[in-house]
Amino acid sequence: MLLIVTNGFDATADYLLSRLTEASVPFVRFDTNTALERVALSFRPGNPSLQIDGHWYGPDDFSNVWYRRPERLLSSHIPDTPEGKCALDEWSESLEGFFAHIPRMRWMNFPAANALASRKLEQLTNAQNLGFTIPDTILTQNSEVLRTFFSKHNGEVIVKPLGRAYIERPDSEVDSIIFTNPVKESDLEHLDDLARCPTLFQQSVRKQSDVRITVVDGDVHAFELTAKNSYGQQRCDIRRNNMQDVRYRAITIPQDVTDALQRLVASYGLRFAAIDMAVATDGQWYFFEVNPNGQWAWLDLCGGATIYRSFIASFSVGAKSPGVLA
Repeated sequence: MLLIVTNGFDATADYLLSRLTEASVPFVRFDTNTALERVALSFRPGNPSLQIDGHWYGPDDFSNVWYRRPERLLSSHIPDTPEGKCALDEWSESLEGFFAHIPRMRWMNFPAANALASRKLEQLTNAQNLGFTIPDTILTQNSEVLRTFFSKHNGEVIVKPLGRAYIERPDSEVDSIIFTNPVKESDLEHLDDLARCPTLFQQSVRKQSDVRITVVDGDVHAFELTAKNSYGQQRCDIRRNNMQDVRYRAITIPQDVTDALQRLVASYGLRFAAIDMAVATDGQWYFFEVNPNGQWAWLDLCGGATIYRSFIASFSVGAKSPGVLA
């Protein structure tokens, strides 16, 4: 039995679950925003039990756990009061106590592995140590350091967010997405606010194409993504324009990049990873970041990938050792 821990608004989970149903792979879905009305817990030392929709399960009943984007627990039966928050904390601790009985290798991915692999600054250091080429990078609040870096790269510098790149406002119609953007020379005249927040700047890679690599239990799905700007060059941030003009092509990864990928996923103990890279106009491959819980269904739906088949294969035969590429 596959246990899926997610939320009720996850379109990627919806997509894969329809494929799992077609393939007759048994699963139980646990949505953190609605599940508390459907579950119960019982525990004696060595004998934890979780009831979902009237059926009781022990840790050994789950051959795999797909830890897909759970959010904070919610319940329409628990009031938004200090006492209610305390009750939700008890629920959370109880559920995590049950989940902790499921062996780490059965998780895709184990929550601690996701957390370890989710820090972009550490990723860059790790990737460079493991053999990837990364763009020259600084994090700074010092305007003079930025100006020196800008000069070093002849004005070919980008700025990108480290954390959540989405700004929510009371009026959702004016929410903002922060894309990766080129730094212009005129921007250097207005750096008074740089001191207020550490900001990531990188050498701008002259890209031939972007590459999205999805790893599922060692299966590697690599797709080239191309979209041009008004000058006929590969766009700085492929995500602009809702990616409506992006062209997709399945590609083969060079062996040295494959070797580095294997070292990367193994270093974090990941069974799933979404890696963003780019191929420069001179043919050099650059590592940008790894997302241990990234989106992938859009590659199936828009790019003709069949990543879902790797999930079905993994969840049909049981867990594999993390970090081993096929």
